Amino acid sequence: MSPRPGTGYTVKAGDYRASSGRDAGDRQLLNLMVEIDLDSAGGLCTVEFAAAEGAPVEAGAPVSISLDVGAGAVEVFTGEAGQVRIGAASERIDAWDALATLARTRVASFYDSVSADFVIKDLLQKAGAKAGDVAPGPDLAQYAVHAGPSVLAHLQKLAGLCGAALYCDGGGKVQVPGPDTSGASHRFQYGETVIALALQPATPAYDSVEVWGEGAASAKGADKAHWLSTDLAGVQGKAALGASGATSGKLGQTPLQLIDGALRSGDAAQAAADYCTRALAERTVRGHLDVFATPAVRPGDTVTLDKLPSNHPAARLLAGGATLRVRRVRHTLDRARGLVTRIGF
Repeated sequence: MSPRPGTGYTVKAGDYRASSGRDAGDRQLLNLMVEIDLDSAGGLCTVEFAAAEGAPVEAGAPVSISLDVGAGAVEVFTGEAGQVRIGAASERIDAWDALATLARTRVASFYDSVSADFVIKDLLQKAGAKAGDVAPGPDLAQYAVHAGPSVLAHLQKLAGLCGAALYCDGGGKVQVPGPDTSGASHRFQYGETVIALALQPATPAYDSVEVWGEGAASAKGADKAHWLSTDLAGVQGKAALGASGATSGKLGQTPLQLIDGALRSGDAAQAAADYCTRALAERTVRGHLDVFATPAVRPGDTVTLDKLPSNHPAARLLAGGATLRVRRVRHTLDRARGLVTRIGF
């Protein structure tokens, strides 16, 4: 394989290895694709080796990929082989990351007087996964983890209360970035490092968030948090999207309504509403950029596009040097174009 000059790779699948270095390994890489998406249920990877002697990679075998464009190797995927297909001249391996394991894992537990982010970290530990950075979340009076839903389903629900999403990074850690999480910043130059551009305004389906909890703590005191009350005004939170971002204490015309009995105080319900509304506010543009080899970009990072002509149709979307929050990253390495990174928003 002859990728774009300056692009290095190391692919490990089970006992086999392919590399662009001096030690080329025992497999020849034909192409690969890695995709991590905040809006999906886990990262995916496809590796295609040229046919060679030896047994094929077994399902469940560890798979790891690192890419190097001159600044040092960057891990872009860690997971396990899920499906292996043997062709006339190649062997294709479809792999997925730790979120797929969490989707198959079930635990039972109970929590009392903890925050949502604490439960996320503890569930990851119980499931045998590595936790990365976890966004702060509202306080939960009680939270029961039933064995029916998977660990991933519980994590997605809890992340939603934090206004966050979750993904597995290239090193295998589960990251839960929230609207206030500050990732790395990346700058690309239109006409130089940008291969393709497709952007459009993102109109939120909701203009505000209304959260309802349970209990009588706000009206009767903390020791009555377990009481059921017909008056839920004390365990309500609301926030709206304004011109300058999220605004607490207001509702718009099309609110998203959330109900969670684990929120037993007005402060907890309001915190959940604020987190969720800030998450809505941060996505003003949808679309993607295709750029030359950029393995370091991750979901949660921010992107700035420089040198965009003022008369370009996308210029109005990016007025004032607006930054774009990364939600999806796809790396594709093949013979035709070398390494290309698609960054989705």
